[in-house]
Amino acid sequence: MDFFDDDAAGTGAPPADSPSSSRSRRPERRRPNRRRTRIQRIVILAAILFVVVFALAWWARSCQQDRKVDSYRSYLEGVSVAIADSAALGKQFDQIVTNPTKFSRKELTAKLEELSAKQDEIAVRAGRLEPPGTVEDGHGVFSTGMRVRASGFELLRATMVAALGEKAVAAAKFAALAGYFSGPDAYYMDLFYAQTRKAMGDDGVSDVAVPTARYYLGWKALDRTRLTSMLDRVGSSTKLTGIHGVALAGVVATTESGEVQLVKSKTVDLPASAQLAFSVKVENQGDVAEADVAVTVTLVLPGGATLKKEGTIASIEPGKTQSVTVQGFAIPSGALSKISTLKVKAGPVTGERVLSNNSGQFKFLLQLK
Repeated sequence: MDFFDDDAAGTGAPPADSPSSSRSRRPERRRPNRRRTRIQRIVILAAILFVVVFALAWWARSCQQDRKVDSYRSYLEGVSVAIADSAALGKQFDQIVTNPTKFSRKELTAKLEELSAKQDEIAVRAGRLEPPGTVEDGHGVFSTGMRVRASGFELLRATMVAALGEKAVAAAKFAALAGYFSGPDAYYMDLFYAQTRKAMGDDGVSDVAVPTARYYLGWKALDRTRLTSMLDRVGSSTKLTGIHGVALAGVVATTESGEVQLVKSKTVDLPASAQLAFSVKVENQGDVAEADVAVTVTLVLPGGATLKKEGTIASIEPGKTQSVTVQGFAIPSGALSKISTLKVKAGPVTGERVLSNNSGQFKFLLQLK
């Protein structure tokens, strides 16, 4: 009852003994204050709204944090797998250095190609990982390191193939490639590992591990002492280097009149010619290709004077024959109508053990047409 209702009740009160008097003494209900009720309802709604908004904000923040954690976890799991796979390749090459002769030449070549191809695949896989925005720079260091190591494995393959081919390959040439392997790990630990841990700490991520990369920092496969031992074993193994050997297969003299086959046990007549040349045939009797096969031709003139020329055959496949032409002999007129001797030598090639069929002597008589 408001103020005005109270005044009205005081001035117009009925007598005490009247029927209405007993009714007036009953407690009267207070009329609700509508304004206060509205305010109370607003406060309650506001409180409920605040709780709802707070809960939604907390839920959204929690989901956002979960996504952030999942992003780090997924990315670093990919990094960890790439690091482990790359280290496994290094362990396989270390086994090659330890015991190269357990492979055949073909098997070793295939194994080296496999290692190179697998590191290429790892580099591609690393480049496709999607890092959180906070570690994009570090990811560039990591993926570049995997590509550098892929180049290192390819160089190892090429160097080993050269060693199998009996090229002059020293241990130092292998050892010089060490930076392609240790470098990526060093840069990773310095420019990726620490920075990624800090970025995760700033983002409130504490339950995701950052993988380390230290295997190649202590890699002993390219130790010079071990490499020297490996190359010695490779060089002494015909299983790896193959059987090497070339043989003189024949000599043909070429003049203006045509070609004449020279025979070891016979003196042949040759027409005197300013364009006299000798075509030397060489056969590869081994089971590996030979490159840069040297051929030496020495012409012994009547009286003992000598004229010497050299040639080179670029390559000869196993079981095949190749020729090289040697010319430019300035034969004096005093050698006409007299017997001259041609000494021809093919090779020897590196690793050749049988030399009895590498050379021959041929006699011929130069005559005027």
